[in-house]
Amino acid sequence: MHTTNASAPPPHPPAKPNPDYHPDWEQLHDDANARREAAWAVKASLMGRLPDLTDTERTDLAEAEVEWEAAHQLCMLCLDTYQHRTFEDAMAWLNQTFCSINPVSLPDLHAFSDVRQLIKAAYRIHSKRLEMETIERNMLDLSQADRFLPFLKFANCKTWEVTIPAHNYRTASDIHAHYTIDEVDNGLHVAIQNARRSMSAINACEILIEEFLRQQVSPWTTRRWFFAKKLPAITFYTYMPPSQYSKEMFNRVELSAPLARGKRISVVGWPSVGCVPAAVRPNWLPGGLADWGTFDDNADT
Repeated sequence: MHTTNASAPPPHPPAKPNPDYHPDWEQLHDDANARREAAWAVKASLMGRLPDLTDTERTDLAEAEVEWEAAHQLCMLCLDTYQHRTFEDAMAWLNQTFCSINPVSLPDLHAFSDVRQLIKAAYRIHSKRLEMETIERNMLDLSQADRFLPFLKFANCKTWEVTIPAHNYRTASDIHAHYTIDEVDNGLHVAIQNARRSMSAINACEILIEEFLRQQVSPWTTRRWFFAKKLPAITFYTYMPPSQYSKEMFNRVELSAPLARGKRISVVGWPSVGCVPAAVRPNWLPGGLADWGTFDDNADT
């Protein structure tokens, strides 16, 4: 009786042919590259005396720029599309050329309609990996945060997002801000991040502290310090997540005078804490616990 091995892996699907494969791609590439080099030579000779060009030479320069771009695009097309017999060949070429250290793997090559779509998707993954590697190098240490009591556990914190209309403080546009709040026995600890990159850091910090006091502390004071003549102890922090171009920062805000009713808020500095608690770090970063919802980090200036 014939039996089958139920544990045997399913057979691999056949390689998917590339409908745009061109058997003469090498010749096409060489011809396009010759055109590209010739156009570049024309551009180089004319750009060196740009202010003195005649109308005819300016026309020649414009045509050379168009020719260079067309030839360059054909060269790229030969490399990323025409040379590959199958989609699998295209992935192998991409990994060998750009991702040899950490190859990209896509679950279903057959889901793509053409090779260029496949290459773009795989290269997008590769670029995102490089971006995250840079971001991780710019991150503060989490291990030291165990000695920093505020924001130690996200379960003990609450978050608040707010959009402050521009007319409230006469700013150029609305201010989008996110607060992480930890209520402890001796008062509040509040970490602030705002999405405005262009505002003066001091000005933005003072506005966000004032807005927090106006919307959050007034009812809290009524509930907890109804008979108190001064505001409860509040320590403010500023947080900026890491990016490819800037390091993660978590700083304690220093005020010129303790908070008091009717007194102007004046920020004089923000020394670094030296670490970042996990409850403050957004959840798209390694180790982050906070739920940041739809926080807008692309506010226009």
